[in-house]
Amino acid sequence: MVVDIRTWEQTFQELIQEAKPWAKWMLKLDGNLQQDCLAHGWKQYQQRAFGWFRCSSCQRSWASAQVQILCHTSWEHWTSQGQVRMRLFGQRCQKCSWSQYEMPEFSSDSTMRILSNLVQHILKKYYGNGTRKSPEMPVILEVSLEGSHDTANCEACTLGICGQGLKSHMTKPSKSLLSHLKTGNWSPGIGAVYIPNQGKNPSAETKEAKGRGYEELGPSRDPAPLTICVFILLLVFIIVKCFTSE
Repeated sequence: MVVDIRTWEQTFQELIQEAKPWAKWMLKLDGNLQQDCLAHGWKQYQQRAFGWFRCSSCQRSWASAQVQILCHTSWEHWTSQGQVRMRLFGQRCQKCSWSQYEMPEFSSDSTMRILSNLVQHILKKYYGNGTRKSPEMPVILEVSLEGSHDTANCEACTLGICGQGLKSHMTKPSKSLLSHLKTGNWSPGIGAVYIPNQGKNPSAETKEAKGRGYEELGPSRDPAPLTICVFILLLVFIIVKCFTSE
């Protein structure tokens, strides 16, 4: 069940030539392949498969239906030659503290599914076989699996490539938070985003604020203090005028 690149290459060639006898394609494993880091003219294809792992430290073995396989493909039209670079992502033993990423092993059935899906992708992207493309062969469990995918020990998950790992790391707001937001009882803390009340028209709020500002800054409308001052000054003026005339 160990990946034998020569056997994979031979099986891959047979599947390609069955559909395109004149086509020349090469398949190589590349442990440095990066998602979305493509040279000009290359295309990307990703699939998952059922595989087996064995820890090199404790010899523990386990199976997984989330073995991620990343491929970069390129084809030269004028020479009818193509290349496939493939990376298989490993998993670590969850029982060993300092375990390394172990490479997956595949049964002959899983190998055929992986390579058949790859060939279907090539036929669709480079030979226009989209309308006659067979559906991708799904992952078939070779043994029953218990528990969820071990995202902490999956190499593809740590690199953000494993779709199962990305899904498991998504979180939703708690019901208590949503209820506080709906009732308006939630007060933002440090780092929270404050959303102002959008019930009123912003332009109306602006005009209303300006009106309040002018009222606060303008003179007082109460005439009593001014009237009293004028009356006192007038009375003093009359008294002084009377004494002066005598």
